[in-house]
Amino acid sequence: MTEAYVCKVTKVGQVTLPKEIREKLNITENDYITIEQIGDTYFIKKLRGDKDLLKKIRTRVKKSGITLEKLNKIIEEESKDAWKKHQSLPRR
Repeated sequence: MTEAYVCKVTKVGQVTLPKEIREKLNITENDYITIEQIGDTYFIKKLRGDKDLLKKIRTRVKKSGITLEKLNKIIEEESKDAWKKHQSLPRR
């Protein structure tokens, strides 16, 4: 079954996820999500991981002086690698 939701985008690009989606994905305040593009379709997923670990990583990245451009490039490359690994997993 396909479900569709309409969300308004604010002038700074923020989107409020409908309550039903947040509940289904178990997304709560301060959680992180990923938005993945496959073709012309975008997928929203809850980022599975330790919030404290992500906070520590964020702090170290800020202290390291790495540029946002470089960080985005690293994230993009790692996301592609993770997606390739995910696609090669056996289907149930």
